[in-house]
Amino acid sequence: MAVTIGTSIIWGVSTTNLTGFSAAVSGGYTVTAEDLTKESDKEEIRANGEVVTTYYYNGRKTLSIKCFPSGGSASATSLPGAGDTVTVTSGDADITGDWVCDSASKARKQDGIVEFDLSLINYDGITE
Repeated sequence: MAVTIGTSIIWGVSTTNLTGFSAAVSGGYTVTAEDLTKESDKEEIRANGEVVTTYYYNGRKTLSIKCFPSGGSASATSLPGAGDTVTVTSGDADITGDWVCDSASKARKQDGIVEFDLSLINYDGITE
């Protein structure tokens, strides 16, 4: 008799491909971490010092991706630049699509792989 104990946990990342910023490295990344945030600006309206209403505007999503170059087309030097479009393929509908690169960095170690950190942003009011 099969017995289930505990709670199921979802492991891993959903991103499977990064393209758009350099044809030479399309598909040349393995994503090891992703962090998605949904946010907006908020305005509070006060009457007699008390907040009586709020409204939210300038909706946006930010996505941080940690990855390393991999595969036959991998390049340890190709990073997107600020303002470049990065197309993310993911099994998560909140993540898949076109993003704007806000910043990108790479780290090299004597005893480790080259790692890239990409900071991407997607504004609700802007279509790529």
